[in-house]
Amino acid sequence: MVSKLNFLVLIAIISIQQFAFIKSEIDIKDEQEKQLINDFQDRCASTKCRDGETCVLNKDGDAECACIAQCEDPKDERLMICTKANHTYTSDCEFFQMQCWCRKNDEQCTRKEALTDSIDYFGRCQNLGVCTNFELEVFPKRMTTWLGEILDALFVRKDLDAKYEVLVSEARKMKLSNTEKWWRNAVLWEFCELDRTHDNVVNNEELARFVRSLKVLEHCIQPFLDHCDTDNDNKISSDEWGTCLGLDQDDTTFLKTFCSQ
Repeated sequence: MVSKLNFLVLIAIISIQQFAFIKSEIDIKDEQEKQLINDFQDRCASTKCRDGETCVLNKDGDAECACIAQCEDPKDERLMICTKANHTYTSDCEFFQMQCWCRKNDEQCTRKEALTDSIDYFGRCQNLGVCTNFELEVFPKRMTTWLGEILDALFVRKDLDAKYEVLVSEARKMKLSNTEKWWRNAVLWEFCELDRTHDNVVNNEELARFVRSLKVLEHCIQPFLDHCDTDNDNKISSDEWGTCLGLDQDDTTFLKTFCSQ
């Protein structure tokens, strides 16, 4: 009986030792993986890669930019992009990936012209038609009404930044009282949203994002913005925005202080 008990104790001791050894091995492996991740993050922290690229460590352990290996298929035609050269890509990732392959003379580059191409708008390439003078003339009214409806819808869906809620409350009161420019606050809101740098100017990059998202729905958006840019500097100032969309001088002054907050 004693011999059997000693045997069981010995088995238990061996099992505990094996468990401790296995746990130690797992802990060491986890620590090594954490170290590799930290090392990768440290080395890539100062490496700035372009769109379509990702930071990797080469065989010498140095950080470098490599083309994204695979882009996710968005499975939504609205996320396709049409380029200035009228070529459709399934996503902006696929377009930037192609540019990367071509920059690096990779054999996967099948459109060398992608190097000088750029995104025109989101959606499959199609004939958008020409914006007529009449369409351009009535566009501001359509846009202000549309912005007013969008602002209110975002508020209802609770997708609106808290700082804009006061604008919605005031706009609703103005609309109920049949105020002519009930959409004024929506125009203020949109400029604030576009002006990511808070310098009271919507720059070329900010305008490009705006146009890309709207052009397939509103083919007059680019001609309209070109018309607003009275000094032809490829930027829209708060004054130009206000003038183009029918804001009073007081509204424009308020816009400048509100958006910079």
